[in-house]
Amino acid sequence: MKKIAIANMKGGVGKTTTSVNLAVGLAMKGAKVLLVDMDPQGNVAHSLKVKASQNTIFDLMADDMVLEKVIRGGVRENLDVIPSNNLAFGLENRLAGETLREKIFARRMRHVVDYDYVIVDTSPAMSLLTVNTLLYVDKVILVVSMDQMALIGAVQSLAGLKRVLSVFDSPALDIAVLATMYNASTNGSRETMTALKSDPDLGPYVLPLFIRQDVKVSYSAASKKSIWEYDPRTRAAEDYSKLVEHILEEKAVSANAGNSEIGEVAAQA
Repeated sequence: MKKIAIANMKGGVGKTTTSVNLAVGLAMKGAKVLLVDMDPQGNVAHSLKVKASQNTIFDLMADDMVLEKVIRGGVRENLDVIPSNNLAFGLENRLAGETLREKIFARRMRHVVDYDYVIVDTSPAMSLLTVNTLLYVDKVILVVSMDQMALIGAVQSLAGLKRVLSVFDSPALDIAVLATMYNASTNGSRETMTALKSDPDLGPYVLPLFIRQDVKVSYSAASKKSIWEYDPRTRAAEDYSKLVEHILEEKAVSANAGNSEIGEVAAQA
């Protein structure tokens, strides 16, 4: 099971859009996906028309509610969701006295095994919820829209991620950087893309694909649909399809590598 967080300490860069469309896209390809909203703004629920008035990430984290009660099954074919709402803003204080509160999410999710992917949408801050996410996942996609503040946010996010892993002596995570809202016809986009690729910290992790600026992304979210459900002929649908294929290929390569290692061990035995 692959566990992927979508992150950036700056808001408005396309985190939820990427989380939702990556999750839906993987599900459309036949993968079993659980999409978790760790952002108190609760935009995942809005984007997929999921009821989030009760039994949310707050109840899972604060009250150890059983997973079956917080998971919304069948949101789309092969796609389940754990929603969030504004109650999650209070989790920092609610969990203040908990032992190892930074790893509560990992403990609550330890029985989640029946999925190919868990996608986690994070809040635009290095909050307790974000730290919990980083200590649960094995891959982080830093989403960077084509403006300098998003670039700064991604640098801060990467630095924060490394600090969290160091403090808790956690294994290194697979890191990727995804450029969003790219418009090749503007100097701002081109300059930010150049700066992103040449950045000494982020550059090595930049994916060989990007998400182009497309107003229909906003329309699809407003319609509570994925980009493919809204209009599969859009530029964004084409670009997010490439991201989905990239993630699927990564898992296939990893699985093949694992099988090769098993074969080598068996041969040596």
